[in-house]
Amino acid sequence: MQSLKDEFWRMADTTRTQTEYLADEKLRSLQSAPLDVLKRVFVQYRYFTIYYISDLALLVHRLPFGKLRSLLADFLNDELGNGRHEHAHQQVYDDFLVSIGLCPSELDAHANPANLQLLGEIRDLVQQRSAWYAVGLRGMGGECLCQVYLAAMHAHFTQNPAIQALAAGLDWKFWEIHTGEVDIAHRELLRAALMEAVDQQPEVLEDLVGGYRKSKDVFDTFWENIYRDAGIGQLAA
Repeated sequence: MQSLKDEFWRMADTTRTQTEYLADEKLRSLQSAPLDVLKRVFVQYRYFTIYYISDLALLVHRLPFGKLRSLLADFLNDELGNGRHEHAHQQVYDDFLVSIGLCPSELDAHANPANLQLLGEIRDLVQQRSAWYAVGLRGMGGECLCQVYLAAMHAHFTQNPAIQALAAGLDWKFWEIHTGEVDIAHRELLRAALMEAVDQQPEVLEDLVGGYRKSKDVFDTFWENIYRDAGIGQLAA
C-alpha cells in the first residue's frame, strides 16, 4: 500500500507529466505545422470538452456530500460559465475555433469516430466503476492531466508563425482560462482535497490510482488519434 501511496503522490505532482508533454515531438511539431493542420488538431479537442462537462456532472452526482463533491461541483459551475452560457468552456473554445477560420455550422461534423468511442467508454466507466475510480478518471484526469497538457500545447502552438500572424484577431479566452491562474488553482485545490481524502480513507487509493492510470492511457490515445489523422506524425518524424 505504501508504494501505491507514493505513486499517487507522484501522480498528484504533475511536474514529470508536464516535462514529458513539453518534450513530445508531436506537440513540438505544432510550432511549424501549416494552419490547416492546426485547425484539424484544434477542432478535435472540442469533443473532449463536451464529454468532460457531462462526465463531471455525473461524477458530482455519484459522490457523497462532502468537501470533494462541493469542490467538483464548483469546477462544474466554472465549466458551464457560472450561470452565463456564453462563458461556458465549450462555447469559448468554439469561439476560438471560429476565430481561426472554422465555420460554426460545420464544427459538429469533424468528430473522429475512434475518439468518440474512447469518450463513450470513459463515460461508461464513470457510471459503472466506483466513485473513487471515477474521481481518478475524470477528477485527476480531467482537471490535473488536461490542464498540464493544454499548457504544453499552448506553449508550442503560440510559437507557430501562422498563429502569430493571426494572434491579434484570435479569441484567446479559452486559453487564458486553461493556461492561467484559474485552472492552476483548480489543480492545486483538487490535489489538496485528494490528499486529504486518501489520508482519511486509505482504502480508496487503489481505485483512485487505477482511474488516473486509465485516464492517462485514454488521453494519450485520444491525442495520438488526432495527430495521426492530421499528419502530425509525419511532421514529427
